[in-house]
Amino acid sequence: MRSTSRTRLLALLASATLAGCTAPGQLNGRDDRAYEVSVAYIGSRPAVVWYGGTQQHEALFMRYAGSAGSPQGPVLQLTDGRRDAYEPSLQDIGGEALVAWYEQETEHLQGGARRQIALLARFDASGRLRWQRQLSAADANGRNPVVRVGGATIHVAWIEQPDGAEPAIRAASLDATGSWLQTPRSVQPVGTDTWNLNAAMGAKGVFHVLYDSGHDSRAKELHWMRVQGNHVDDRLISADDGKESAYPDIALDGGRVAITWFDRREGNAEVYLRCAQLDDGGSPPQNLRVDDGAARRVTHTSGDSTGAYVSWHEGHIELAWTEMSDQHRQRLLLQRFDRNCVALGRPRVVSSVQEQAGIPSFAATTTGFALAWDAQRRREGQPATAEPGGKGSSRVLLRVWPHRVGEGAR
Repeated sequence: MRSTSRTRLLALLASATLAGCTAPGQLNGRDDRAYEVSVAYIGSRPAVVWYGGTQQHEALFMRYAGSAGSPQGPVLQLTDGRRDAYEPSLQDIGGEALVAWYEQETEHLQGGARRQIALLARFDASGRLRWQRQLSAADANGRNPVVRVGGATIHVAWIEQPDGAEPAIRAASLDATGSWLQTPRSVQPVGTDTWNLNAAMGAKGVFHVLYDSGHDSRAKELHWMRVQGNHVDDRLISADDGKESAYPDIALDGGRVAITWFDRREGNAEVYLRCAQLDDGGSPPQNLRVDDGAARRVTHTSGDSTGAYVSWHEGHIELAWTEMSDQHRQRLLLQRFDRNCVALGRPRVVSSVQEQAGIPSFAATTTGFALAWDAQRRREGQPATAEPGGKGSSRVLLRVWPHRVGEGAR
């Protein structure tokens, strides 16, 4: 009993220290637009990529940071800004940056829409393009790509909608030089309201992709897709109850998995967390429903709680999400859980009270743990639901916690 109590006390102290670390570093320019950050350790350094800038069109930018989160080197512009670039996904490949994103053409198609193009590219340490591949077909809209690296193999998935057809998730794999190992192929139909993919690499080269879709359900529900070579397994993992379950994220620690999402089954959007164990083949339990009685409801707020992301950190789970405060500002919170999704300490607000916090992004390695987000200062009297283009300048913020041997997370 004494040993158990001491272990819990140490976990609570570590959680409090993690949440209450020093102020974050700002990586972008003071007057820039900046949205949809993605963080990863590139080599041994944390790096953050985002879209925005000061030009007419949105471009992608990246900056490296030191072990304490302070900026290192200049802001690197990755795209030329001739057309809008959106929603980057960042990974390490051989100590260099691998980025998936999509761009939108400036010219309108027949019917008033603009063509969207899903892309993947590798950049060296100075931001110079090594190679680039177009993921989506020329006669289709491609958007929201997510990329992960397993060993020497690049795995990527995105949403693609050919002209006059229903959208579907497509997947492909490449080697480090950008050569196709498996060319793009459709793996699963989705609804027109599917807007986000999140993914993790598992054992034996299994590419796990989580997404929401209302394609065959009364409301958007959660799906878990596993891609391994030519084999694709897609499962519905939330109950078809007519209440929206959306924006899932997944993190793996060996065979242990943590999944988060927001669910409207209580009337407004609340964040949930579910832990499970994969089998020896890397598959989730048969007939798994993550929104069952084992799911942890994390938030209990009158306003919406959304934008949840999850990561493993030294054997524990870190969960970050956004929620509306009493001052009608969107704030970012961080909370730690054990391997069974039991909370270790209370959630802590990590964003500034003067700013609107954007969606968070996690990265973890053997040398450190990083949390990045964008923060927007609203003009006086501007509603919290205003479009990004009307919010003015915003900041890219990064917090880094180095690992300390023998001391746990700090």
